[in-house]
Amino acid sequence: MSEKPSARRVVMTKSVARQWLLKKAKPEYRIRVFNPATKDYPSVLRGFRDGKLRLAGGGVKPIPDLGVKEDFEGFYVWSSDREALKTLEQWFSKRGLETNWIW
Repeated sequence: MSEKPSARRVVMTKSVARQWLLKKAKPEYRIRVFNPATKDYPSVLRGFRDGKLRLAGGGVKPIPDLGVKEDFEGFYVWSSDREALKTLEQWFSKRGLETNWIW
């Protein structure tokens, strides 16, 4: 026979979950880069994120939480650092790549 949870326990659980989310959640910004002429951009960006490469021109600073995901039309790039991602989007634009972003 199972017990029904008390209303107090449910409220406490929701409160703990809310506190955990507030500590862990952070904003995320995304850029989509369409049909790059070369398929090397995602691997270059991963090397950039890991500190193995620098991006020439544009003054793009390292982005430690940079994420990269490829698909058939191009690739996605995301981070919680909005300003750094805007700089990276400008870097893509200077190289003639079409981008779509969500700020």
